[in-house]
Amino acid sequence: MATLIGYRLDDLEQSQEILAICNLWQALFDEPFPPISVTLNPDGTAVVITRLLAQLWECRYPIWLEEAHYAKVTDLIQFLQADNLVSANTNLSLNPLQVDCLQVYLTLGEHYANYFPDDTTWSAALTQLNEDCLSQAVADFLTAINRDYFPVHDDVWLEDIDHLAMRLEQIGIEPQGHELDSDFADDLDEYEEPVRTLLSLARDEPGEGFPDIPLNGLVEVVADMPLPQPIGDGLPVMMNLVTHNSDNPWLDWSYGDLAQGYFRLPEWGTENVAFLREEWLEAEKLLAQETKFIRWVQEDLPTRLAAVRSAIYLAFIQTQKGVRHEHRPRYSHYLSRSNDSGKSAGRWIARLPSGITR
Repeated sequence: MATLIGYRLDDLEQSQEILAICNLWQALFDEPFPPISVTLNPDGTAVVITRLLAQLWECRYPIWLEEAHYAKVTDLIQFLQADNLVSANTNLSLNPLQVDCLQVYLTLGEHYANYFPDDTTWSAALTQLNEDCLSQAVADFLTAINRDYFPVHDDVWLEDIDHLAMRLEQIGIEPQGHELDSDFADDLDEYEEPVRTLLSLARDEPGEGFPDIPLNGLVEVVADMPLPQPIGDGLPVMMNLVTHNSDNPWLDWSYGDLAQGYFRLPEWGTENVAFLREEWLEAEKLLAQETKFIRWVQEDLPTRLAAVRSAIYLAFIQTQKGVRHEHRPRYSHYLSRSNDSGKSAGRWIARLPSGITR
């Protein structure tokens, strides 16, 4: 049986949870628990568990990712809850908040193992397992995701254990789609042309001297028209982005859609993260095309904006008369996705409520 330096076995028997941790350490690492000073109270128990979890991370291959060993640690957490202790001295058990902090720590470690396997220093700043320290640790993890994978909301604004657990359960993505709902959208004057013109039509707010033209359904017509470049390629891309028809989850949803419950946040998982990463790389290409086209229009705004508006109007007239040009090759954003990504999409994009068209 494992013992701690400075304590008699009779003393240690008063704290069966600390003994359980020491025995688990011996079983996992084939060595005795290190000779550190530990008090027989909840703080001492937390110190021992923190040291155990830190060692698990250092030896995570194969221990951390091995299901049987991971199950032992999660079982230990359940054991440490006061309701499960059979010890007469239940004052030595962890309180519910401490248990929740441990569970957040475990989840955070699992996420680092999945998405940043080479990062062995993330836990160094966790001097204590409390809401304050864990809030910073979760924020650091989300910042790393934002930097290396795709945009997520990395501001942990509430130092609450339930909030931290939720941030590690759901991926707080930052939708990049143009806002169409007037309750969430900026004024049209805040946008550059030709985005302003396209948004005015998409929001049913046509500008002066411009007819009420429904953009949905016009993209194919514009793509088929013999338009000069870069209008021929750039305008269809922008129309799809503004109308949320790009077939890209990052660009076809907005904050307003999220706020109104039109889609649910995805859950953390390697397949979802891989899918979102692949789609974000495609989204960046489309956003770059949009930026390039906006800059081109801005270089000679009166002439080029008039040309863009004329192309939209001509496409609208053709739909009224039933005139279509011979179909030309699809524009660049019609790139095929991998089969794995296509399958993963359904795991997080929710069904739209009835009556909401896409």
